[in-house]
Amino acid sequence: MISYIIYTSLIYALYWVAKIVPVIAIGIFATSFAVNLGLMKKFDRLIKPLSSKANISTLSALSVVTCTFSTTAGYSMLSDRLNEKMISEREVIATTVISSFPSSLYHLFTFYIPVVIPILGLTTGSIYACLMGLVAFLKTCFGIFLARIWLKDANAFSAKPQLSTTHDNAPIEDKKQELNKSAMSTYKMLKRIVPTMFITLFLVSVAMELNVFDSFSTILEPFTNILELESEVVIISATEIVNTYSGLILAGSLMGKGLISTKGVLIALLLGNVVSFSTKFVKHSLPLHVSLFGPKLGSKTVAVNAATTLAIDVLFIIALLVI
Repeated sequence: MISYIIYTSLIYALYWVAKIVPVIAIGIFATSFAVNLGLMKKFDRLIKPLSSKANISTLSALSVVTCTFSTTAGYSMLSDRLNEKMISEREVIATTVISSFPSSLYHLFTFYIPVVIPILGLTTGSIYACLMGLVAFLKTCFGIFLARIWLKDANAFSAKPQLSTTHDNAPIEDKKQELNKSAMSTYKMLKRIVPTMFITLFLVSVAMELNVFDSFSTILEPFTNILELESEVVIISATEIVNTYSGLILAGSLMGKGLISTKGVLIALLLGNVVSFSTKFVKHSLPLHVSLFGPKLGSKTVAVNAATTLAIDVLFIIALLVI
């Protein structure tokens, strides 16, 4: 039994490391190279207002914009600047919360449009995608609020570093130099990230094999009974806790048969998010955050993001119940 759990967990960790690390490497290298060449100056119209309004450095604002294309690359930039003592831990936490909405734009084109809307239908799928977008937007607003409160008196980090001013038409020799510099930066980052990520994924898998997270599903049934929700809400929520795609497919199937309303589907999916929020953040967010920011700060960033998402999801469920 123990050997099976260890073997399964090793395979799980190796699979996700093999799947995630190339994406991380490409994202870190491309972003580092673009910054070194000054290409990110093209985003100044977005970066400078965000930096000013949120009271964060231009580099932190740049990481927020980068999250639109790759959350991993954006967070890697934060990790780099933190190690260089250019930003504070509080700025890192606030910036990860601020990046919620830009990150949701990426998921809009990779998950909600190609997956959610075809499964749930145009109306229900679009409403759900908009709700998730609104959750992310409110998180971003909260992150800006945190940054303005936390960083307004920060003296040690008050000097806001500027982006590289190297021109796009730099000499070939300079570009080769920046290429080598970016490659070395990527190597150093991966050398620190990969072992920590592997260990964290392995431990998470062991917890999953031991059914540590299964107890969350028992919370659902009494809740739905008290609120007199459709019985299908419990089934969808419980299924979503196990697997998001399965929950969506079941919701679409039941709705197609007329067994549950759009409102019921939205409540079920949000309820599944609430009950399984700790599991999802531990499985998907914790390994990346810990590998980039270390166990202490990584846990803090995950906790703040998870608590914010949970609070907003609960408010939305209450609003749907009242409507």
